[in-house]
Amino acid sequence: MLIHDRYGVVLTVVAAVGAVAAIVSLFRPRILPLVRSYLRATIAVVAIQVAVGIVLVATGHAPQQLLHWFYGAATLLALPVAMLIGKRLGGREEQVWLAGGAVLTVLFALRAMATG
Repeated sequence: MLIHDRYGVVLTVVAAVGAVAAIVSLFRPRILPLVRSYLRATIAVVAIQVAVGIVLVATGHAPQQLLHWFYGAATLLALPVAMLIGKRLGGREEQVWLAGGAVLTVLFALRAMATG
């Protein structure tokens, strides 16, 4: 099992914790600043995973399915795009977008692991 595979499991757990926290923040808005910080850290974790994947491809370890590239990119982009849109909308809509982006990140990460 490659480091990319193992790190993918860790990334998915980190993203799942963030998704749960984002959903909880819908009901407890006081924790929103902490959730935002955690989700920013999650983006960094995903970016590291993407970098490791690119290095693996450069060294000759291509993914088993080409669809893995799509899900990897979607995992990387879902949360930052949701955060950007949510920030522009503000208020309750921001919380909904954060929760949606966090959940999508988990779903795309799971799918990327299945196609890797």
